[in-house]
Amino acid sequence: MVGAATGGAVVALVLFATVGAAPAAAPGAGPSPGAGAAPPLGPGLAALGGIAAGALVAWTVGKPVGGAFRRAALAMMAVMGTALVAVLTVPAHELAGRAGLAAVAALCLAAVVAARRVFLSGGSDDGGAG
Repeated sequence: MVGAATGGAVVALVLFATVGAAPAAAPGAGPSPGAGAAPPLGPGLAALGGIAAGALVAWTVGKPVGGAFRRAALAMMAVMGTALVAVLTVPAHELAGRAGLAAVAALCLAAVVAARRVFLSGGSDDGGAG
């Protein structure tokens, strides 16, 4: 969960940063000389960065489960979870624009914090009294 949420936050934040970065063309102006020459790099960078971040976090957090095979399985699940969150950024952006992307990133970061408190606290079951 932590890996997928981290990867999803990276995807949403990179898209948030790159969506509004391109200056708008003036109304009535013709196409610029380089328009349409190359696709924007934002979505590709967001996907690759999110996948890498999710897998790396899951690999690191999975150290206590032991064994490279289990850690790799956790990393692969984080990659799939990151892809699921990345798919959800499309309707969020369509419905609310950059605010939707910010909301997805905030939800992902909240999930990371909640998971850290629940799963990675390292405390005992007695509420930490001992």
